Amino acid sequence: MGPDAASVPKAESSEESPDEIVVKVISESDSNDASTATDPESSKRPEGGVPDKSYPCSTCGKIFDRPSKLERHKPVHTRKPKTLHQCQHCEKSFTQQEKLIRHQNCHSRTNKHPCPDCGKVFNRPSKLERHKRTHSKKPKAPHQCSYCTKTFSKLNKLVRHKRMHTGEKPFTCAVCGKGFSESGHCKAHEKTHEEQPEKPHCCTDCGMCFFKASELRRHFRSHTGEKPFRCSLCESCFSRSEGLKRHMRSHTGERPYKCIVCEKGFYSRQDLNIHGLTHSGEKPHLCPVCGKGFSQLGNMKEHEQNVHIKSEKYICNECGATFTRYKSLTKHQRTHTGERPYLCLTCGRRFSWSHSLSRHRRTHTHRQMSMDTSKDMSSFEGDSVNPGATG
Repeated sequence: MGPDAASVPKAESSEESPDEIVVKVISESDSNDASTATDPESSKRPEGGVPDKSYPCSTCGKIFDRPSKLERHKPVHTRKPKTLHQCQHCEKSFTQQEKLIRHQNCHSRTNKHPCPDCGKVFNRPSKLERHKRTHSKKPKAPHQCSYCTKTFSKLNKLVRHKRMHTGEKPFTCAVCGKGFSESGHCKAHEKTHEEQPEKPHCCTDCGMCFFKASELRRHFRSHTGEKPFRCSLCESCFSRSEGLKRHMRSHTGERPYKCIVCEKGFYSRQDLNIHGLTHSGEKPHLCPVCGKGFSQLGNMKEHEQNVHIKSEKYICNECGATFTRYKSLTKHQRTHTGERPYLCLTCGRRFSWSHSLSRHRRTHTHRQMSMDTSKDMSSFEGDSVNPGATG
């Protein structure tokens, strides 16, 4: 008698339950050869007079004591994965194709929807509509100016605004007695009379000194020409991260700094402060030749260059045109190079000048409004036809 028959006594097999018999069959097949447990033909042969009731899975070899359990197990291998639709641009996958199509809009530039008020871009029209409500939820402005049509939500803002019309300057400098319409402008002016503390970190190239070593390192890039911060949309480079942030607003149209007098928006706080001088009347930059005052340093230098020096410093290498400002030369050179650094995020079209991009953006706004109007009209016409339809 072979070892397999000796390991399973006949006397015990007649008293054991079917579940116990299955356990013994598994242990025998594991101890001898794993292939016999997964072989359907070998599992059909009775061993030692014991009726075989093991049903192995032909895919993974798992054994069951009933055919019904085996049939319930088989779909595990044939079941399709849940995530069938995968995005070609990223690793996200979706169970429904409609969700995939909605998701892919965030990768497509042609489906970007900019806000006409602030320039913020959204990947769905529904999100844009929700965002627009943040602009329409402005508080009521019950205080109206008696000199113009502007209205204000708070009385103190109206009072400050009226000083622009009346010329009132209630804030005076404690040192020189100069008057200002805003307390902030007055305090900023008074600091010009204070003795500046020592600046220990000085530039070896130009002698300019700074309070912090980090400020000196940033300044030194103006001599080396290093510009480590690059725009991802138009590849313009900047020596400071702040410059890149301000530049990105020229693409998005965002103007977060608002003038409290006229509510005009600006890309940077520095531009807002310079603009504020037009309301205060302060002209701190004096021409060293004639003494004429200017609110902006650039305007003073331009005056000095054009009126007193008259040296046409910057010359175009292509056509010989001359300019008094380097910025004007760089703008002019785009007519030769074809450079278009200003990108429309809605359609991908590029422009040479920022004002051309701003004018172009309005075409998308008007087109979107006309599309919305046509949709409303079509839905209205459909509603008017359906009640009269007969089945």
